[in-house]
Amino acid sequence: MTSSLVRTAFETVAPHISNLEEMKRLVNEIEKISESLDSVIHELETRLDNAEVTFRTDIRILINECRHLGKRTTHR
Repeated sequence: MTSSLVRTAFETVAPHISNLEEMKRLVNEIEKISESLDSVIHELETRLDNAEVTFRTDIRILINECRHLGKRTTHR
């Protein structure tokens, strides 16, 4: 469920991402190690510190979409 959520979030925001290939690698990595929405968001947030400015923005876009989808799925 979580991996499909992060994948869905990524596919939704992909047109707005500057570093598409780098984000694909990050999403693939996070899908393998994260077991919940909270762990996905935490893992993404830990990547913010060392990321360059545009990649940091890409990560924030993905975090926001994950949160949005998470809220939508819990309200059903």
